[in-house]
Amino acid sequence: MASIFEYLLGDHQRIRQTLAQLRAVVPGGDPQEHLHRLLRQYTAHARAEEQVFYSYMIHAKSLQQRALRGIEDHLRLESLLREIERIPRDDPRWNTILVSLCEAIEQHLRDEERNLFSLARSALSDREAAELGARFVVERARLRRDVGALGGPAARAAAAGR
Repeated sequence: MASIFEYLLGDHQRIRQTLAQLRAVVPGGDPQEHLHRLLRQYTAHARAEEQVFYSYMIHAKSLQQRALRGIEDHLRLESLLREIERIPRDDPRWNTILVSLCEAIEQHLRDEERNLFSLARSALSDREAAELGARFVVERARLRRDVGALGGPAARAAAAGR
């Protein structure tokens, strides 16, 4: 059985691939497909991570502050996602917000991988990491099904496969 860390790292890689595809959209091209995918991937990942991984960490005194910081990061990133979703593609602010969003997500992923995961690995047994991984997969799947209810028009379109 895979550990929580393997699942989180796999999600991080998929999110990075979507960010690269979003950045590669040529000027005048339509980034909506990639933006929908990013919204769906990130929302399900972040919420499942909070429900399973961060909630476990909050109960470990040595990890509590780090978990709360991660949740704050998620809220900030979700705010940027909602902002880019609301702004028309031809708005001059759109590209600036996209760059900020991509950089902020990349920084969050790096911070988790370089700092948080090593702290959490020292606090979790292999069995606990595997159990959290199994719970994460179930929660993420549920959230992926429900993603249309979690966001605005782009999220609903993404959930509908558009």
